[in-house]
Amino acid sequence: MNARHPIALLADWLYPKRALCMGCDSAAGFTGRDWLCEDCARALAKRWLGAFPDSRLDGSAAAYRYGGAAGGMVRNLKYRGIHGLAGPMAQDMLRAYSAICPTGAEVVAEVPMHPKRLRQRGLNHAALLAGAVAAELGLPRESLLIRTRNTAQQARLEGEARRGNLRGAISADPELVRGRRVLLIDDVYTTGETARACAKALRDAGAPSVSFLAFAHGDG
Repeated sequence: MNARHPIALLADWLYPKRALCMGCDSAAGFTGRDWLCEDCARALAKRWLGAFPDSRLDGSAAAYRYGGAAGGMVRNLKYRGIHGLAGPMAQDMLRAYSAICPTGAEVVAEVPMHPKRLRQRGLNHAALLAGAVAAELGLPRESLLIRTRNTAQQARLEGEARRGNLRGAISADPELVRGRRVLLIDDVYTTGETARACAKALRDAGAPSVSFLAFAHGDG
């Protein structure tokens, strides 16, 4: 039995042939250079969104409608900590951003996570996306917002409960924000309550403009 060449073994380790699809979790047998199986890639393309209206944001866009492969990618980044997804997700977000660009953004900021939840989860997925987007745009990424109260997860609430959950829970330092046009990043825009609460905090701190960019739009 012939031993495999070390280069081939290294390639198998870097690019496993039985990688899991980040959209449907199937062991589809595609190369590890890709994140989605062919079926998920085709389905994802059909869910393309781009710009969408929100009167309280100075431009808003998302790459895809939530669900299917888009939902799978969000969950794998958010709950499984697959950091490598941030780059390709940000690339799709930047395509969507072109629908509302130019926004005059001077700084990229993520939707904040309360320190207690950050310790539990180990990462702020929105910060990963914000960093990748900022790097591509050649803008600084700064944590301009603070979650002052450990609120319940918005996805588990409805209607007025969502609005009340965030009331007074997010703030920004005027010394960091005043006079700067902000591009706000999150993984999912659901009802928009989180994005609007963040935008209000930024404007209260002196931001003249807050635009918003997400990977997905819908129930997250």
